[in-house]
Amino acid sequence: MRRILLLITFFCASLNFTYAQFSLKADFRARGEYRDGARILLSDSLEPTFVASQRTRLIADYKDDKFQIRIGLQNARIWGNDDERANIPNINLSEGWFKYALLPSLAAKVGRQHLVLDDGRIFGMRNWNDIAVSHDLAVLQYEKNDWNILAGGGYNNDGNDYTASPYNVKYYKYLVFLWVNRTFENGLQVSLLHSTDANEDKTDFTKTNKRNTVGLYSKYSSNSNFGFEGSAYYQYGKHTSGLDQSGYMFSLIPSYQLSEKVKLVAGTNYFSGNNQLDTTSTTNRSFNKLFGDGHRYYGLLDYFLNIEDNTDRTGVQELFAGVFLKTSEKSELEISYHHFATTGALIDTQSPKFKAADAELGSEIDLQYKHKVNSYFTVVLNYATMFATPSMEILKGGDHNRYQQWANLMLIAKPELFRSDKK
Repeated sequence: MRRILLLITFFCASLNFTYAQFSLKADFRARGEYRDGARILLSDSLEPTFVASQRTRLIADYKDDKFQIRIGLQNARIWGNDDERANIPNINLSEGWFKYALLPSLAAKVGRQHLVLDDGRIFGMRNWNDIAVSHDLAVLQYEKNDWNILAGGGYNNDGNDYTASPYNVKYYKYLVFLWVNRTFENGLQVSLLHSTDANEDKTDFTKTNKRNTVGLYSKYSSNSNFGFEGSAYYQYGKHTSGLDQSGYMFSLIPSYQLSEKVKLVAGTNYFSGNNQLDTTSTTNRSFNKLFGDGHRYYGLLDYFLNIEDNTDRTGVQELFAGVFLKTSEKSELEISYHHFATTGALIDTQSPKFKAADAELGSEIDLQYKHKVNSYFTVVLNYATMFATPSMEILKGGDHNRYQQWANLMLIAKPELFRSDKK
């Protein structure tokens, strides 16, 4: 790490700042979590635990008239997880890309990068995960007036191969996508997305199962107090298992600014799922949210962080309502209620008869308090509790009658260490 810092410092000192701009930023996040029913239902025989983790990033940006380069180094760790005496390298590259302006409105961006589109439901940062999500891509971007268009893709290997061989990484073999966004003067924003992620067949590595995702996203904010955000996506082609794919999801979120200090939000998130009683179907009807965010949308307890897997492919519908209270100029309190139910039929494994379980999974209450200490330092405090049903027990194990809860304290610091303004 010391050598890397010396190299960055040397690079900074050697720049001709008359024509270029250089910045060096830090991104530090530490959090402690009390887990007494997070992600899984606990039974009385299981004890809660406390886990501390942190993520440390150093981000260098360079920009001139044509080029833009970013190098982001990252270390993510659970406190106490490393044997320091083992001297095992644990620095990785979260971002490493360059962007070149081919034309005034057209640029190429190549390398390891975060791909965040719209509200992050399909392509997001997954920032709650300390490692987050990065993609190795080549992307063309057209940006002019109110249009923003991205088209790109990437092809993955797990080694420096010279012949075809299996890809032994749990990730897509290749990805291609097209995203078209338009912003209108009346405050309406609309996007169209089409992507194909091809996943290596588990029985024949020379074949890939190509899953296609197509859909629309819209966001509206006017001079009035009303706002709206919504999306709808459909998946077709082949599931990673090799089954035919036919699934969908939609999200509807209206909001209303009741006063300067109070904002109301409500809505639904719907993910299609399979009927487990239908054992003859050759089509997977569960929707996979790909690289979309989960923690900020589907409850802080993360019971549905990966919706397809966490519901055993039976899908989920979430109904929610929340209130945002601005408690001061630097602080905000969010209180939200979430209700979950399956959308497909879940087999009742706790019954001697072969039948579907009740669709109701449970209700969750979330509290989040944010305080911005200054321009780069923020403190976040969370508490959440789940009131589960017997059907949630089928998916998560444990005891639905036991009180389930989770608490979190998180410190976020993002200072700018150095910046040279263009002259």
